Amino acid sequence: MPKMMLTDAAVRRLKAPTTGQVDHFDQALPGFGLRISAGEVRSWFAFYRVNGKQRRETIGRYPAVTLADARKRAAAIFEAVRGGADPKETRKREKAHAEARRFEVIVEAFLTRHASRNRTADETRRVFERYVLPTWRGRQIDEISRRDVAELLDKVEDCRIDVGDGRMLGGPVMADRTLAAIRKLFNWYAARDDRFVSPVVRGMSRTKPKDRARDRVLSDAEIRALWPLLDDHGIFGAIVRLLFLTAQRRDEVASMRRSEISGDVWTIPAARYKTNRANVIPLSSAALEVINRQPRLGGSDLMFTTSGRTAFSGFSKAKRKLDEALSEAEQPWTLHDIRRTARTLMTRAGVRPDIAERVLGHVIAGVEGVYDRHGYEPEKRQALEALATMIERIVDPPADNVVSLPAKQ
Repeated sequence: MPKMMLTDAAVRRLKAPTTGQVDHFDQALPGFGLRISAGEVRSWFAFYRVNGKQRRETIGRYPAVTLADARKRAAAIFEAVRGGADPKETRKREKAHAEARRFEVIVEAFLTRHASRNRTADETRRVFERYVLPTWRGRQIDEISRRDVAELLDKVEDCRIDVGDGRMLGGPVMADRTLAAIRKLFNWYAARDDRFVSPVVRGMSRTKPKDRARDRVLSDAEIRALWPLLDDHGIFGAIVRLLFLTAQRRDEVASMRRSEISGDVWTIPAARYKTNRANVIPLSSAALEVINRQPRLGGSDLMFTTSGRTAFSGFSKAKRKLDEALSEAEQPWTLHDIRRTARTLMTRAGVRPDIAERVLGHVIAGVEGVYDRHGYEPEKRQALEALATMIERIVDPPADNVVSLPAKQ
């Protein structure tokens, strides 16, 4: 193996072999050199021994890595070896450490170990996959700064999230949902790493809680226009009907299981209810009619499923199709607005406020909530029948409520 005093000029003059490769060792720093292959690839290297075993460490390619930088790196490797370290093993550990700290790896661990236990696990995953990972994938988690967080939230708030189908998503409320997801992730990781400090600080929210509170209620005209359209929207249409008739949340209805229904009573287990308490829902005859029309897919226990393995989840696409058909909508609405609408309709039907709140599964505050252990099933049954009757009157008003216009003269 040729040895020479490696200089910038000497390196430039070295010729590539016609075949194979040749190593040129530096006389000034034993063990350091330049390998040149027949394909004109020039790479700096360092040879050393650890426990009697010879190691070869590639430092980088010339000219991207200069001679001066390569010498410094080689000198650092030799110094580490003299100190008893094995640079190759150290590099393996550092690589494994870096891999474990990649943002997408941390996200998957968070979703699996922590978020999967929560009722909102699917929504949390959707937030990361749609709004966060496209920007931070490949980053080390401890390299994500406060500025990075602020810039990402700006992007979401300004509706600059390109989902690839011509739509740009986001908005102030979505920015706050994204902030909530990444705050939980960073706090979860900080509890597992001695050195990590979350870049999320107070004041990053884009809306105030009172601004986020919605008061949208569908009008009678909107309900009347919407109801007959649901027959043409399959599983999604049936879910929307039950949202009106039970006043429950989207995921609670969509994840309904046949084993949760006994006769005309649906019991939502605590494990998948927001308040972590089971909620008993007496089913009105209208709600039972919707349920009884649902075909059973194989032996699946899921009421609403297209695969038999997972509950229906294609809400965005299905809602978009329904919106296109519902040209009479006075303004944009969400599925959660149905729950608010159902609560309002119960009030119009004369249902007591405390009973309506129990139908919704809300925790009753104060002494009454602590000491009153009555199940209120008969009262909730009356409330939901009253709700169904109110919806029926809206959708198909009695003839005496129809105003006839005088004939033209």
